[in-house]
Amino acid sequence: MASEEAAPEPRFHRLFSWFDPESAAVVTILLGLFQVLLSAPLAHIDQSLPKLFILSLFLGILIMAGGSLTMANLRNPPNKLLLQGCVCSNLAGLLGALLAFCLYFYILITHQQGPPCKALPEPNYYYYHHLQDQCPSEKLADYSWVVKLLLVLYDSGAVVMHCLLSVCAFKTLHTE
Repeated sequence: MASEEAAPEPRFHRLFSWFDPESAAVVTILLGLFQVLLSAPLAHIDQSLPKLFILSLFLGILIMAGGSLTMANLRNPPNKLLLQGCVCSNLAGLLGALLAFCLYFYILITHQQGPPCKALPEPNYYYYHHLQDQCPSEKLADYSWVVKLLLVLYDSGAVVMHCLLSVCAFKTLHTE
């Protein structure tokens, strides 16, 4: 009886020995989810660019799609069509994340403080101590700036993840 040896299935290319594409795909999905979740407060607090939340929402969905296709490619038997979809979605996510990073960073740099607040009325027992320092519009502007900073940070992480996953998927596609 001849022993039958199965040919090893082509695996997703690993760039480095410490790099795990499955973990990178999960992190990419989470970064996209955070972008989607941050689009909700951005829709209500940003007055300078009222439709900026659409970019965050669309980009988050695109980032999650890239991570999901990478995960599907890792979990299922090798499929050239799925691998091509993985490459395309990761490259589209990389391009979108780079463009959004530039836009978010520009918005952070050009952030301007509004006109100074009028003097607040004399505090009574309803006011908290920290509300005496800033008026509500200044607090809202600070909150808006922090949300945009989080978008920049999550977007920079998505750029790194999509770059690594795109290279891995592209090298796997060329070895098949």
